[in-house]
Amino acid sequence: MNTRPHNPRRRGFSLVELLVALTISATLLTSMMVALDFMFKRYTLISDSASTHVVARTVMHRVLSMIRTGSMFDPAPPGEAIFDINRNPFDGNRVQFISVDEDDREVRVTVETRDASTMVVGQERVELRGPFVLWLVTSTTQDGATTVEERPLLDGIVRRDWINLHFDVGNRLRRATIDLEVLPIGSVVAERQGNNTWSSTVTLEEGSTVDRRLLAVDPVSPTIRLVGSVSPRGER
Repeated sequence: MNTRPHNPRRRGFSLVELLVALTISATLLTSMMVALDFMFKRYTLISDSASTHVVARTVMHRVLSMIRTGSMFDPAPPGEAIFDINRNPFDGNRVQFISVDEDDREVRVTVETRDASTMVVGQERVELRGPFVLWLVTSTTQDGATTVEERPLLDGIVRRDWINLHFDVGNRLRRATIDLEVLPIGSVVAERQGNNTWSSTVTLEEGSTVDRRLLAVDPVSPTIRLVGSVSPRGER
């Protein structure tokens, strides 16, 4: 009696099973890529927000220090307006520090908000982020000659009026309260391609001038708000 070993027929995957497996794999890979893209964007947004926070805190600390060590300030309420509770304290878009040294040199340092604009750096015309920009303006007067130096401190300021000033009799500053709200700084540099059209692909040809600006990573990025209050040392 002859017996043959049992050798069951091997069966492969059907076409339908392969298609189902490929569909599941593609879905999983797509979901993974979406999750990675979201995580990368969140990381970039958090990183840019942290960078903006550091810059804004540095500016805030500098202005508070200038107020703390200052003695003469502008703009003060005119005349009897200093006794009007509706006009003092007041919100404003600038504060000015005034000092006169032994050589009768008068120095006025102004920190103020301006509308967003462009500035030329070398061959590049850089557009400062709006809606407002915080500027530092130093005006020095000696022997009838005045020199002015100015530069932007912080762009992306949300509100024009960023400081509240409370003066006392004799136009002495009693207290200043700073309330800064800033848009996060993006890491993408864009070049103007047309009216209100910007491209993140930037090329600079020799001898040419291009418009550039920093864009926020996410247009709905949360703003950063810093609030601080200080009195000049002489008023404590």
